Amino acid sequence: MIKIQFLLKKPNAKQESLEYITITDPKIDRTRRFEWGNRYVCEVFFSDTKKIFPYYGINPVETLYCVSELVKIHCQTLLKNGCSISEIENKEPWKLEKLSDDFIQKKVDEVRNNKNISQEDKDKILEGVREAFK
Repeated sequence: MIKIQFLLKKPNAKQESLEYITITDPKIDRTRRFEWGNRYVCEVFFSDTKKIFPYYGINPVETLYCVSELVKIHCQTLLKNGCSISEIENKEPWKLEKLSDDFIQKKVDEVRNNKNISQEDKDKILEGVREAFK
């Protein structure tokens, strides 16, 4: 399991809060049947939203890579919404690239147009994105 901890200060808040993101180890999901064979799944928990998101991939490395992109986008979205994210020990701000307005839409279009992903998998991925960025 991977745990990422950080201080989060929301706009108009007086204090920072200790937040974290946990990512489970990738494992084969035996609860669902996919038309292309086994899929690996990682569960991602965001403490600031109190939500768990399953993320599927074709192998453990690809699954972790995609989850890392999801975490990066989540943090960029927090920054775009006026939050500040910093280190716990020295309160140094995190350096993250700015998120463009159409970034998420581009990622959604990539998933929709990917011929290597079944429609069932596309629906599951897009549902996760919708939930993550409500």
